Amino acid sequence: MKTQIKNSELSIIAGPCSISEKNYKELFNLPAIEVKDRNGMARQAIAGARIVGVKSRTSYSYNKGAMGYDSEALVENIEVYAAGGGLKDMKMLPSVKMAKEFIDKTGMMVASEIVSPLIQIPLCAKLLRDCQLLLWTPAVVQLGWSLLEMYEASKENKWTLGVKNPKWVGKESGGFTSMEKTWLGMGSYVPFIHKVIYIQRGVDVPESGLYRNAPAHESAVKVKKQTGMKMYFDPSHTFGPKLRDKIVEGTIEAMKMKISDEEYLYDGILIEAGSSETDTEQHITYSELQTLATELARFRDLVSPAQKAAGSAQAVLS
Repeated sequence: MKTQIKNSELSIIAGPCSISEKNYKELFNLPAIEVKDRNGMARQAIAGARIVGVKSRTSYSYNKGAMGYDSEALVENIEVYAAGGGLKDMKMLPSVKMAKEFIDKTGMMVASEIVSPLIQIPLCAKLLRDCQLLLWTPAVVQLGWSLLEMYEASKENKWTLGVKNPKWVGKESGGFTSMEKTWLGMGSYVPFIHKVIYIQRGVDVPESGLYRNAPAHESAVKVKKQTGMKMYFDPSHTFGPKLRDKIVEGTIEAMKMKISDEEYLYDGILIEAGSSETDTEQHITYSELQTLATELARFRDLVSPAQKAAGSAQAVLS
């Protein structure tokens, strides 16, 4: 008798590393990517789009646009906040306007990185309060205070918060490395009444080889078992530019991984696709994204935007 997998559904979120006027229109190709499900019915394959307006970086760059499409407006808003100003005094971030237009036209969810919760979250709420959002923390954030800020600023909304693993590994003690303990600890800043997912994006270690960051699948297993929360995989920051041609194949193999006979390890994918002015060499093409979705649909049930919307409506009713 074939074992029933309880989390066969898989969400794919795709798009550029960072958004700009140059690549924004590419996102409207995502709804056209379709697959046949296991009943032979055609359905949209991509559940959501990456629309990232501010990039987290280890070092700050003062070059125009280097920190993202929203960076200049964000800095101006921080100055307003520091001077005692409020939301009414702040400039709307360009990427939030893009997200609103994209959601209105496609019905898809939007995912974005949050580097300044007390500035970005209220502006998102101003335009996107009733929309489906996945907001995640940068991998360069080592403590959970920013997650607490994100939670406090968004707890009235039906949004999901994502926790990326830190980039180091560290010593093991009590069955967990220091990275795993920190990853778990970051998630604890958000009360479990709010939706949280964990995002595995590899680790920066000497043994990485050609990987940009060595895969941390074993850590993902431990964290998922410990928390019972959903786990996503970020293959773009794992494989990187040197293994770009292995991203599709490696992602398919990762989506086959299980934590038991009855449960897959990964519930979703956060992948960079199309073109971008940042991290260009680790993006797959839209054609490769179609190939990836087609292959995954052979053994996983891809979540479509319609399913996402239905799930949100059910959450409101229940």
